[in-house]
Amino acid sequence: MKPAKCRGKVQTVLGLVDAEVLGITSMHEHILFDMSIWCVKPAEASKRGLANQPVTWENLYLIRGNRLINSDNMRQTNEQLAVKELLLYQRAGGNTIVELSQNGLSRDPIGLARVSRATGLNIIMGCGYYVGASHPPDLARKSEDKIAEEIIRDLTVGVGDTGIRSGIIGEIGCSIPLENGERKVLRACAAAQRQTGAPLNIHPSFSDDLVFENVKILKDAGADLSHTIISHVDQDDFGSTTCHRLADSGCYLEFDAFGHLGYPHLEQGNLLNLTGDLERINRIMALIKDGYTNQILVGQDICFKDCLTLYGGFGYAHILNNVMPLMRAKRMSEEQINTIVVENPKRALQFT
Repeated sequence: MKPAKCRGKVQTVLGLVDAEVLGITSMHEHILFDMSIWCVKPAEASKRGLANQPVTWENLYLIRGNRLINSDNMRQTNEQLAVKELLLYQRAGGNTIVELSQNGLSRDPIGLARVSRATGLNIIMGCGYYVGASHPPDLARKSEDKIAEEIIRDLTVGVGDTGIRSGIIGEIGCSIPLENGERKVLRACAAAQRQTGAPLNIHPSFSDDLVFENVKILKDAGADLSHTIISHVDQDDFGSTTCHRLADSGCYLEFDAFGHLGYPHLEQGNLLNLTGDLERINRIMALIKDGYTNQILVGQDICFKDCLTLYGGFGYAHILNNVMPLMRAKRMSEEQINTIVVENPKRALQFT
């Protein structure tokens, strides 16, 4: 498919759609995924038992306090469970899900297409490469042009021989410090974005300083920052000055950890999951007051089993069921809420 045919449209796993049909959109989720690259095997024999257990109600309290120990909590490959969980979102009024499990996270185009048909939801699939720890060995030998070609093919032809096309580049992984392979991928993503007009989502380096290195690489490579989303501004606990600078550069700011119940934990040397939902809303309202309403996106980044309702989590419908009522209680206007959950995603996800 020629990029020109995509212009002004949004590409789902079932094909191109008009942006007007997206409705309420959760901008950062995982549906069928394997995040076990983050699993850290504990040194203690007693904790290694927990590392290898399936998630159950009996061990859930331990897993939530030690999220990076248990690999089963980081995998969700059951299509039937995905459909059941997503129907709760659909029945609550959700229309669209952005699914960012690309290369390195066991992306499943055919499975996502089946889930989309079963739920009636628009599912927008990512492409590109996650953090360096998940890169395949041959990536080091590939040129930027070759990586860009792969991404462009996923967007215009389809993943492998499935014919199922991605609708967003990302989430593109950045570590601390940024690895050479990650720099190469960022530049390739900028080239692919220039040629296709696709939206771009970045999993940034977890640092108020290094995130600007990520953005500079993209800018220098010709990326459209006004069509670029910086994920995890809440999980990374970026300061207000950082968020202002990112927004001033043109990027979207994505608050995407609503409903996470896991205890704060170390990842790449930084403490994550420090921000609760009320604080997220307060930060969003401060950004609205400062004039950044049109650059705010939200999601739940469901990437652990303990986020699902089957395991006592809030599930994909949390923003609809709990967060939006809390926003109203905090005196956020209906227009502001609609801008964040409908209008901004509609604009961010169109091919330019």
